[in-house]
Amino acid sequence: MPKDLIIHGPIEIPFRKQRNGNAKQILNQHVAAFWALAAAQAIARKQGCYIFALRAAKGFCPWYVGKATRSFRQEALGHYQLNHYNDVLFDGRKGTPVLFFVAPDGNRLVVPDATCNAIETFLIQSAYAENPDICNRQQTKIPDWTIKGVVRPDQGQPTKLEASFRKMMGIGAT
Repeated sequence: MPKDLIIHGPIEIPFRKQRNGNAKQILNQHVAAFWALAAAQAIARKQGCYIFALRAAKGFCPWYVGKATRSFRQEALGHYQLNHYNDVLFDGRKGTPVLFFVAPDGNRLVVPDATCNAIETFLIQSAYAENPDICNRQQTKIPDWTIKGVVRPDQGQPTKLEASFRKMMGIGAT
């Protein structure tokens, strides 16, 4: 079973803009239009994790992380998820709604449950660190320990020793 996953997206989600203000809404016909897109069709049957985000001038802001243990088509734009997405959009936040997918490459469809759970937890914690207002409520507790300059470092450049240690251990700046 594949454990090496790749990123798909961002794929823009069609939406309806309210007449006044910035409020937006994703309706069922928008979900159907999304899954009709070639990029969405390519990953619709796959399993993995997905991230709902808003694309704005400064890049992307994550708002919800989920996992699909059946298929993205069955889970990424379901009623429960749409409620979260529409809550974010209705508040009038600026940006275009998009979905990113973390899934197997090629013709592979399945991700082992334990792998999917671990990736989802990691992505939720990463999204929460970037946006504490994300819709997820579970798995948002970020560990309270750090290794100075190595794991969850403060701002600033790491020392040569810290950078060398990170390189040796294969640890990115997280």
